[in-house]
Amino acid sequence: MLTLWNQFDDLFSDDLFKGRRLAQKALWPAVDIEETKDGYVLTADVPGLAPEQIDINVEDGVLTFKGERKAERKEEKDGYRRYERAFGSFQRSFVLPKGVDAGTVEAQVEHGQLTVRVPKPALAQPRRVAVKPGAQKTLAGDSAQKPQA
Repeated sequence: MLTLWNQFDDLFSDDLFKGRRLAQKALWPAVDIEETKDGYVLTADVPGLAPEQIDINVEDGVLTFKGERKAERKEEKDGYRRYERAFGSFQRSFVLPKGVDAGTVEAQVEHGQLTVRVPKPALAQPRRVAVKPGAQKTLAGDSAQKPQA
């Protein structure tokens, strides 16, 4: 039985495992982007994060969200514990279509998913300009003479 535990210990202390653990520390949340008739919906995986741990900004036509997942370590004295969940800071940025009003962007977190809704910009609609008649002029002069009585 001791040999099995030694092999188990060796497995998790080798260079291959250490390399995988280092690679996991760089967070890059997966994001799905969907276009609807009214706008765009970005859905990102942010498990374990509360709304106050996520910062979303729209500046110069770029939507950026960032956050940080803290490392949680617990001492285990009666056995081995393996940590695979990644932790650290992350940031994602997306260029928005021209004309998007930053004040209309909405976001919520539910069940470990961040959903950001970006309404499509209002398209510039052609506007018909009414033509009004001006003051009437006569051929002889600037204004018509009224006969005096």
